Amino acid sequence: MTSARLLAVLLTATFSRLAAQIPQLSATLALPSPALAPGGGAVSIELRNHFGFPGVGGPVVQFDTSLGRFNVELRSDAAPRHAANFLAYVQAGTYAGTFIHRSAALEAGGISIVQGGGFRSTGGSNVAAVTSLAPVALEYGLPNARGTLAAARTSDLNSATSQWYFNVRDNSTVLGPANGGGYSVFGRVLGGGMTVVDRIAALPVTNAGGVFSDLPVRDFTGGTPTAANFVLVNGVTPATVYPGGSGPAVVAFTVASSNPAVAAATVTGTILTLAAGLPGTAEITVTASETSGGTVTRTFTATVGGGTGRQAPVLATQPPAELKLAAGAPQPLILAVAATANPAPSYQWRRNRVDLPGQRGPLLVLPAAGSAEAGSYTCVVANAEGSVESRACVVTLVAATPAETGRLINLSILSPFARNEVLTIGTVVGGAGTGGSKALLARGGGPALAQLGVPDVMPDPRLIWQTQGGAAVASNDDWGGGAALSAAFAQVGAFPFASASSRDAAILQPALPAGNYILEVRDATGTPGVAIAELYDATPAAVVTAASTRLVNVSVRRDIPEGESLVAGFFLGGSTARTVLVRAVGPGLAAFGVPETMPDPQLILFGDRGVVVGENDNWGGEVELAAFAASVGAFPLANPASNDALLLLTLAPGKYTVQLKGKQAGGAALIEVYEVR
Repeated sequence: MTSARLLAVLLTATFSRLAAQIPQLSATLALPSPALAPGGGAVSIELRNHFGFPGVGGPVVQFDTSLGRFNVELRSDAAPRHAANFLAYVQAGTYAGTFIHRSAALEAGGISIVQGGGFRSTGGSNVAAVTSLAPVALEYGLPNARGTLAAARTSDLNSATSQWYFNVRDNSTVLGPANGGGYSVFGRVLGGGMTVVDRIAALPVTNAGGVFSDLPVRDFTGGTPTAANFVLVNGVTPATVYPGGSGPAVVAFTVASSNPAVAAATVTGTILTLAAGLPGTAEITVTASETSGGTVTRTFTATVGGGTGRQAPVLATQPPAELKLAAGAPQPLILAVAATANPAPSYQWRRNRVDLPGQRGPLLVLPAAGSAEAGSYTCVVANAEGSVESRACVVTLVAATPAETGRLINLSILSPFARNEVLTIGTVVGGAGTGGSKALLARGGGPALAQLGVPDVMPDPRLIWQTQGGAAVASNDDWGGGAALSAAFAQVGAFPFASASSRDAAILQPALPAGNYILEVRDATGTPGVAIAELYDATPAAVVTAASTRLVNVSVRRDIPEGESLVAGFFLGGSTARTVLVRAVGPGLAAFGVPETMPDPQLILFGDRGVVVGENDNWGGEVELAAFAASVGAFPLANPASNDALLLLTLAPGKYTVQLKGKQAGGAALIEVYEVR
């Protein structure tokens, strides 16, 4: 499996908090206007950094119906049990051949919902109920707004099984808590997908008796409806936002050049490549199209030779649009921009459009942000050719309980394992001012990955948990389907294992003392294959206090072959932002006697939708970076000129993915993620 596909799968294996409105395909960042040398090397642009669905980061599925295809994001953050339940039906192929059996008005004004997932056409007018799994308890949290996907149930709050419905209208009130406790929303339609749902809602309905009293029908002239009249669901399939992952992609890219003799443009997956030809200029038009027909087009100019090569600044990465900091003790606020320009640009950070003294680099560093630091932050990047101002990052301080305060709660590593290879994950449990123990969940998934479309999985993962000093803590070969483990999976939002008898591994430590720990992942028989190793904070949110022991650091070390990458995902929980330090260490490991270290690791941090949040090649010995590293207990990088890579950023809650790759060659390398407080 390629590193790009590993990244795509990992991006769908962990979850983030998202808004409820229908996300639309958008141009998220301006495309650059590159200058190329005649006959010089090609220029590549990663289009996922420039187009996407803002706020979308959960698993995506594609509905294929008689009236068209559309895509849905599952809200695993808000209703994890319902999202996992729905995915189990999807992965089993249960919804293939089913039909929309209800199109109903819940109040005056037209059709309110269209409902399916309960019945399958067996030919002609014959139908059969689908086989249902165990019911799922109510998870009311999100309103039943237009475009949302929710679980159908009886008058029993905890009776939802296979059936679901789409809200055609805003049913927030009629299906809200006053209606018997409400109905669980666990997904939302993406882009123009509601055009398909609206087509279904516009069909006439007929009373076919029983539960089919509001059956939507096509080409129906009377009598008994048959399969030809049903709105069939041909299938529901796991999908990805961008091409290159497993399953159909929501977005596809095309490109055209106004003058291919000057700049030939091609696109493969999400990579746009420009090849220089004759001197001159060419207008490059990029179109992003989504399954349901929506498109976004952007044009930029490519220049080949005939000029000075000078270029006004173009922003490659920008600060987030919003950050909410927990009110109380001051905490770091770190923002960053990255730009391409020739000559090299200057930087000036501003708050509420007033220049901030001393903040004249690509990194804004406020070591102790409090109420006085609330405001709107931008960065002006300028050179002699022009200037550009970043989008505003609105920073607010909000009251937050300890459970709502941003914190590190998960690390996931998806990787192919060689024969007899062992992957080592490290973690530090503790934190200044904390006490007591910590509940942690560790998982090693191999067979479970097959349900996500991953080929060549590890057949029999095994976990060994020990202290840094080598004392045994726990181990597991086959997880056994225990009730406590299953409950822990649901609590932390982990995807379910396929069956109780699978050879996946899991360990729940309900009261782990503070300290340093090592988790080893391997196949029980040394067989190669792809596996996912996961570590979760399993402390229930209801019992989190300011003095609760925390996951202050997670790390993974591996020998990375030349040309390959190490990909790790982490999750920030709560509802407020947290500053993190991310390190990709290669040369710095030599001080500990590690042989054959990676000489020049590169670090890329991705957020939701695979958009690049930050990247670093060489850390440059920055004094502030070294100081923050010392403050969190990270081992020092003795050589300020080393090729190790570091990122220091304040991040909103959600899912992030770290990619470490060698610029020159492979070798031993380490990814570390630290909370900064």
